[in-house]
Amino acid sequence: MLKRLIFILLCCFAFASAAKGPEYRSLRVNGMGGAFVAVADGKDALHYNPAGLNLMNRMGNFEKNPDMGYMSRKRFEFKFLTVSADLPSDITDVLDVCGAPKMGKIVSKILFFDFGYFGDVEWCPVYQNIMPDDMKYLPDSLEANQNLADSLNRFDRLPIEIGTQISLLEFAMHNFGLAIWANTSAAPYIETGIIVPSFGYEPIQIDAVAQTAVAFSPVDKWSVGVGFKMAKRYTQIGYDFDIDFSDLENPDYQKSLDTLENRWDGFVDDLLTLKDLTFGLDLGVLYQVTRQIRVGTSLRNVFFGKLAGESITPNWSLGAMASPMILQSNSWWGRKVHFALDYVDILNDNLSDMPLAHLNFGAEIEQIIVPAIFKVKAGTGFGGGYPAWNVALGFGGDVIAMRFGSYAEERGTRTGQKEHRFWTGELSVGF
Repeated sequence: MLKRLIFILLCCFAFASAAKGPEYRSLRVNGMGGAFVAVADGKDALHYNPAGLNLMNRMGNFEKNPDMGYMSRKRFEFKFLTVSADLPSDITDVLDVCGAPKMGKIVSKILFFDFGYFGDVEWCPVYQNIMPDDMKYLPDSLEANQNLADSLNRFDRLPIEIGTQISLLEFAMHNFGLAIWANTSAAPYIETGIIVPSFGYEPIQIDAVAQTAVAFSPVDKWSVGVGFKMAKRYTQIGYDFDIDFSDLENPDYQKSLDTLENRWDGFVDDLLTLKDLTFGLDLGVLYQVTRQIRVGTSLRNVFFGKLAGESITPNWSLGAMASPMILQSNSWWGRKVHFALDYVDILNDNLSDMPLAHLNFGAEIEQIIVPAIFKVKAGTGFGGGYPAWNVALGFGGDVIAMRFGSYAEERGTRTGQKEHRFWTGELSVGF
């Protein structure tokens, strides 16, 4: 049963397009509208523009680069564990039906370190009242609570995209970086039929990636980066679990359990083997126009073969950023501020009729509150025409960092037609 539960949890991860390569989902980047190609500082340069690794220990270092000495200095970054979770906007409706606190209220409680909700309130008090001791009486209980049954009908076969990403290692220093991470994609749903309630999930996709990159500065003001990655993609078709709760000993119920266990075993066997690995390159360039303005481009996910049997379209993006010197501080109470504009995923013709879907712009500020103890970071912007934001708290020189935010993606055929918004939380441990 434990293995089945773990498998279900692994299924409950966020989306990814089958025609796109593995995409690292940085909340910092998504929370500032996705405009990062020319910013590309820190460990996230490894995922968005490897040329940015050349900036580490140059920004904020008057000896290495006097023109950028006014910037906040970052000598290296090492994260040995980062976990993030995406919850779609639909989850607020689920919490409403459940009788649990709203998502915005949960986030505010976390930001102000008030964890009372987690210890004092049952996450779904409504269900606690109607869930019978014997599951065969569940249909009768739902029928007796018609209001709840009517509320649940809103989610009848509605896929709820829930995302999680795990980074086991991320390290970045001047001109070098490496990372091992994985994210998954699926969308569970429920069938709210009173006679035979059931559940299922949409097709699953899991991407596991190990990558490294190097950067160098061939001439003054130019930075070039080259990244190498190996990736493995696991895919599985969706499945419906039709369970008759009035008879949990029937063959159909056991057949569903057997199917779930077989799928789990297949997932483990496939994931732990080195077969079907695909290799690819990431390329990036940055040019420091002035001490305050930088432009760049990156071409990512250039794979030499098919990934899970599918050809991958490389992600080519262009970007520009500005860091007004008057807003920066490299003192004991350092501060970093920048603004960015990107035109992203140019080769993706699925967005050809949505010009704003390619255009991202954002801003970010990082302020040290208590030197070596506490800092605050915040970003905002528009990604693909939709607003985004994120707030981060770092403790002990970012040994422990928490970040919360929200961003959206277009799910229609044109910009502004169908917004799909995510609430995201991220926790990292490292230096």
